Amino acid sequence: MSQCKKEHQLLGADDTPAFEVIVPRDESPVLIVCDHASNEIPAALNGLGIDQKHLQQHIAYDIGAAGVSRKMARNMGVTAVLGGFSRLVLDPNRFLTAHDSIPSISDGVVIVENETLSATDRMLRVEELFIPYHSAINQAVTRILERYAMPLVLSVHSYTPIFQGFERPWEIGVLWEGDDGVASLLIDYLRENTDYHVGENEPYHACNPVGYTVKTHAESFGYPHVLVEIRQDLIADEPGQEKFASLLAAALDMIRESLATALSPKARAKA
Repeated sequence: MSQCKKEHQLLGADDTPAFEVIVPRDESPVLIVCDHASNEIPAALNGLGIDQKHLQQHIAYDIGAAGVSRKMARNMGVTAVLGGFSRLVLDPNRFLTAHDSIPSISDGVVIVENETLSATDRMLRVEELFIPYHSAINQAVTRILERYAMPLVLSVHSYTPIFQGFERPWEIGVLWEGDDGVASLLIDYLRENTDYHVGENEPYHACNPVGYTVKTHAESFGYPHVLVEIRQDLIADEPGQEKFASLLAAALDMIRESLATALSPKARAKA
């Protein structure tokens, strides 16, 4: 039995874990998720058979998003869950039935090791990466629900300045599907406090394609939520990450105050 498990195992002892969790000392209703935080590929996958320069590009991960998420979590004292593997291995923000859940081509780059993926190898990625990552988010939500009526979920992503020859004019995009309550508050805050060109469901609509993470952990339960897309050239370095982390932290503080009733702490039983 142990020999079988060893033969069919994806993550090795030296590989990055499937997720990273930043847990604050004092619980807060705010939860930050960063699906595409990492460009790591398990050693067993042989770099997916692609030129390693592609791992530094947006097809592999959301450049700068992890830095923004970590800085927000630590500065605000809130929980954050970050993915620990490249979207080229398996995209944690896609339904497993989606054609690009495990892409065989991305932005013109052929992902060699994904072209003839066996059912067993596909399942290993699901079992060792996708499920643990989303289980970590579930656990974070559960911890928040022990103290608060519901969580306030922020999903952090980044996007390329130019796509298929189109120069995207937005510095930051605010995306939502269904309830736009948090999105509207965030858009108003950004427009009142910055000179940024704010995209509403840009650079693409939140439901095209449907994002698995926010849909599954927030929208389907009616929890307040929003997804932000930041232009990656603005957060490629630490000063840029700090700037947007501070901006979004201030916005979230305002949103939390606006939703104080919905996010109210649960009464604690007396000892």
